[in-house]
Amino acid sequence: MTVKQVEENSVEQEQVLTEEQAELTRMYEAATAYKKLSPWKWMSDNTVFAIRNPEDEEMGYCSIMGTSESLFGLALFRGAEGLESLNNMLLERDERYAWLHRQKCMMVTYEDRADIEKRDWQEIKDLGFSFRGKNAWPMFRAFDPGLVPWTLNREQVRFMTTALEQAMIVAERVKKDADTLVAPRSGQVLVRELENGTWKDTWRDPDFILKRPVKVMCEDQARLNDIMERFPNKKGHWETEFFFAPVAVQGESDRPYYPRLCLWVDRLARQAVGFHLSYDDNYEQEFLNHFLQLIEEKGTRPQKLIIRTNDTVDLLEKTAQRMKIKIEREPKLVYLEEARDDLFEYFMKNDKK
Repeated sequence: MTVKQVEENSVEQEQVLTEEQAELTRMYEAATAYKKLSPWKWMSDNTVFAIRNPEDEEMGYCSIMGTSESLFGLALFRGAEGLESLNNMLLERDERYAWLHRQKCMMVTYEDRADIEKRDWQEIKDLGFSFRGKNAWPMFRAFDPGLVPWTLNREQVRFMTTALEQAMIVAERVKKDADTLVAPRSGQVLVRELENGTWKDTWRDPDFILKRPVKVMCEDQARLNDIMERFPNKKGHWETEFFFAPVAVQGESDRPYYPRLCLWVDRLARQAVGFHLSYDDNYEQEFLNHFLQLIEEKGTRPQKLIIRTNDTVDLLEKTAQRMKIKIEREPKLVYLEEARDDLFEYFMKNDKK
């Protein structure tokens, strides 16, 4: 490589860095203006509107946070999966911890100086910004199901900037006219879209995930047959559910992830039957194999499984039918929730050691 080529590469690298800093600067400027506007003073977090990303057409569903006066900012829920996670959160379908691990969104929140991470403080300092006071420091994070909240990449920075700028326009209009977000047809959402260089309003039906549930089949049919022959008796009512564990682990990627955990509690005995952590994408077969292992250890099949979530039903229904175990749905699993809280507390304490 010649000296001229080295110089050209250095200039190109410097230019890329300069463009990235310019994008970050614009995002922080938009976040500063949004904080000054404080739209949460007249808009609630269950009022949803959308911004279409001009770069890739992805829909971002906006929720203005701050009504509760505990968390201030803007959440941008991405696509149909993001919208579903927003609806679950607003309808309180997700239990404690679950909302954090299941949502697909980007957020800017306004934190105290002591609550932002070192990398955020360094970025703010390098860009020449300064903030003072309570809930004054903007912090940007991307949330994806099963993954640790992470800093935004460049594409996400640009989308978040656009969302903040358009959210302020919508919020100012709502302040002047409370009916701005009243849909002409029930269920529709106001969408801000860039068309021929101009932002405009459209009313659209929201994107929802329309998928048929996949009923999981146990791959080890020989083991199922063996258990049916060896353990004809049934005893116990087992509450069960699987969810993300509260402590992240480091995988091959730079971004840590949360393993899945399946928990079993005997309601009649009021004690845990067992739990299993899965660090693999093949967690469904792992959980089914662990279920069979618990039956072998106990020497009996449960009379029934008591389940709260659709995902857990989809996991166990086929196997339970084959083993002639009844499944019942209940909205609240008291003993499982107690055991889960104790287990989560144990994980959290050990993670700090």
